[in-house]
Amino acid sequence: MECKKQKTWRCTVCGYVHVGTEAPDMCPVCGASKSELEPYVETLPSVSPVKATLWQCMNCSFVHEGASPPDACPVCGAEKAKFEAVAESGREAKGANPVKAVIIGGGIAGVSAAETIRKRSPDSDISLIALENELPYYRLNLTRYLSGEITRDALPVYPESWYKGNRIDLICGVSVQEISPDTKNVRLSDGRDIAYEKLILATGSHPYIPSLKGGDLDGVSVLRTSADADRILDMVGKGSRCVCIGGGILGIETAGALARQGADITMLESHEWLMPRQLNRKAAGVLERHMSGLGVKILKNARTQEIKGSGRVAAVLLQGGRSIDAELVILATGVRPNTSLARKTRFEVNTGIVVDNHMRTSQPDVFAAGDAAEHNGQLYGSWAASQYQGGIAALNAVGLPTVFGGLPRSNTVKALGLDLTSIGKFMPEDGSYVVFEQEEEYSYMEFVFRDGKMLGAILVGHPELASPAKKAVEGGRDCSGILQSLPSCGDIAAHLL
Repeated sequence: MECKKQKTWRCTVCGYVHVGTEAPDMCPVCGASKSELEPYVETLPSVSPVKATLWQCMNCSFVHEGASPPDACPVCGAEKAKFEAVAESGREAKGANPVKAVIIGGGIAGVSAAETIRKRSPDSDISLIALENELPYYRLNLTRYLSGEITRDALPVYPESWYKGNRIDLICGVSVQEISPDTKNVRLSDGRDIAYEKLILATGSHPYIPSLKGGDLDGVSVLRTSADADRILDMVGKGSRCVCIGGGILGIETAGALARQGADITMLESHEWLMPRQLNRKAAGVLERHMSGLGVKILKNARTQEIKGSGRVAAVLLQGGRSIDAELVILATGVRPNTSLARKTRFEVNTGIVVDNHMRTSQPDVFAAGDAAEHNGQLYGSWAASQYQGGIAALNAVGLPTVFGGLPRSNTVKALGLDLTSIGKFMPEDGSYVVFEQEEEYSYMEFVFRDGKMLGAILVGHPELASPAKKAVEGGRDCSGILQSLPSCGDIAAHLL
C-alpha cells in the first residue's frame, strides 16, 4: 500500500501549522474552519456547517464566546458589525493529559493559557500567578479608560467568579522569586512554594525608560498598569499642560486620550513621522492631520534632552534648546521583555526568552508565551500574538502537539475615531515589489505585492478592508489574476471584499 505523503497546512487566521495528509476540520488554536488552512487542494472534502460560538473582532482580534457577538468589543470598542463568526466544533478535550500547571503572569498570554488548559484538559490543576493585586485586565483598554470612554470596572477580562467556576487558582499581588527546574517548584514572594508538572512563563514586559535627567521628578509617568492610569487621571485636568514623549502606538493613543480629557497636549516623536515602525510617511501624514484635529500638537524630529523641574516637572527641554512647559510628562518610549527570572534560572535568553516552534524553553516542561517570548529571533509584543501563543503553549503543555508558525507583523489602532491597520511588509526593499497606493486627506490605502502575492498593506480610515487584507497577507493568496489588469487601489479593495 502506498503511503500518503505528509504535508504542511497553515492557518491563515492565527498561524497554527498542522502536519498531516490533509488539513484538520478546524484549527485547534483559534477554531478557524478547514477552508482557512492552506494550501488548498481540489480533493479537500467540504466542511459541514456548524453553529458559530466564537466571534473575532476584525479590528483588534479579540475573540468573544457566545451565541452572538457582543454589542461592542470590550477591548477596542468596535461595533457589533465588525465581528466575524469563527466556526468551531469538537472542542472537547481529546488526548489531553491532566497536568499540574503553573502559569506565571496575569496578562492575556497567561489568561489565554489558563483558559485553554481548562477547555482541553478538564482534570488539570491550574494556578495562575499575577503580580498586580487585582483581577487580570485588558491592558489595551487603559487608554480608553484614560480617555473616559470606559469605566474602571470594564477593565477585567473575566470576573472573579469565572476563575472560581473554572477551578483556576488565581493568586494575585505576589511575584515569583525563584524557579527550581530540578525539583519543579516555584517560590513566591510571600514564602509559599508551588509544585508544577508544566510551567508557562507569561511574564510580559515593562516600560523602557530612557536615561533622562529629571526622569524621576514628580509628574513624570509611564502608562503600563491600571495604577499608572489612575495616577495620571489624578494629575490631569482641563487645560493641564502635558507632554507625551513617543509617537508610537501607545503615544498616539495616550495623547488622544489626554486630549479628550481637555488637556493641552504636545506629542514628541524623534523620527521624521509618526509610528515609523507601523506606517510609511504618507499614511503617517493622514494620522497626523487627524491627531491635530483632536487638538494634539505634534513635534517631529524632536529629541528630549532633559526634563526640568525642582521636585516636580516644570518643562521638557529639547535638543536644540527649545523648552515646552509641562505639568505632566508621559514616557511612551517602548517596552522591554521581563526576562530577569528566566535569566536567574539559566534559561536560554536572547532579547526575550528563547522558545521553539512548540513554545518550549530550554528547560524541560517549561514553556513561554507573550511579550517575554522570543520565537525565531522575533518579539511580537502584540495583544493578538500573545493570546495565540498562550493558547499554543497550553496545548503543548497538556500533550496536544501544536506548532506556532509565526505571524506577519500586524498592528491595529483606533485613535479616537480613526481606524488604522498595517500588516506584513509594507516598506518595499527593492524594485521587485509592486506597490499600489491611494491617499486622501483623511484616508490612505497601500498594497504591496511580490511574485503575485500580497505581502503587506497599510489601511487608514478603511476598517472594512482590515480583515480581508490580513487574511490575504497571512494566507499568501495568489493575486496574479487581478494584477494583470493593472488595477487601481479601488479595484484591489473590491477584489479583497
